[in-house]
Amino acid sequence: MFDAVSIEHTMARFFKKELGERGTFYDADVFRQGVPEDLAEVLRRVAKQLDKRVAKLGLGAEELGPGALLRTSAVRLSALADKVAGRKEDEPEDYHWEVIGAVLLGVTGLLEELERQQPKARVKAPGRGPR
Repeated sequence: MFDAVSIEHTMARFFKKELGERGTFYDADVFRQGVPEDLAEVLRRVAKQLDKRVAKLGLGAEELGPGALLRTSAVRLSALADKVAGRKEDEPEDYHWEVIGAVLLGVTGLLEELERQQPKARVKAPGRGPR
């Protein structure tokens, strides 16, 4: 049985959203219906969010380092979105989305751990400027 709900939950966690929001671009029904334009939108937003989260981590720019690889992944997902958008037939309940969901869950876990390891930004006390 196709597990669209798990894909939706993974997407919600990746985008730092509450579980169960209806009508989102990553709603389980999007994956059940498989409309190419909607699936392409999911890929575009995943690519943009991945790039945004990686940029905040400040990972090095080494050619084959984790930051570069994650950014390359975002670029490839964005390019893939254009190809998916051009498809003529719906792809309802396609198992590829279960694979993407499983991989994205792992990536989300890694990003969350890296984000937890980031030093917390210091917050200035109100009314305390330079002396």
